[in-house]
Amino acid sequence: MIHFFSAELQPATNWIDHCGDVEVRGGYPKDQPLWCECCGQQHLAKDCVVQCYYDGMSVWCAPDKGCKDPNAIAEKKAREFANRSAGQKARRAREKESIGV
Repeated sequence: MIHFFSAELQPATNWIDHCGDVEVRGGYPKDQPLWCECCGQQHLAKDCVVQCYYDGMSVWCAPDKGCKDPNAIAEKKAREFANRSAGQKARRAREKESIGV
């Protein structure tokens, strides 16, 4: 049996790491840029969450922030659609017609 351990998400501005019996508290200033592992971009600490593990800490975009912002996702989808070739758009339209969508 395989068990995947997942630490809880905590605000990057105020986090607690439990290392055995020792509790380590930390946090970044809210306007400090941090590199996020989910998108490889920098975002302000106030828009990030962290996961503390025994071997390190991971920084992610907070829900509805950074790369997880619904507006940013919609803009990326629209940009990708606009960049598709006419042939690709026609092929996808034919595929949708064939399955009745």
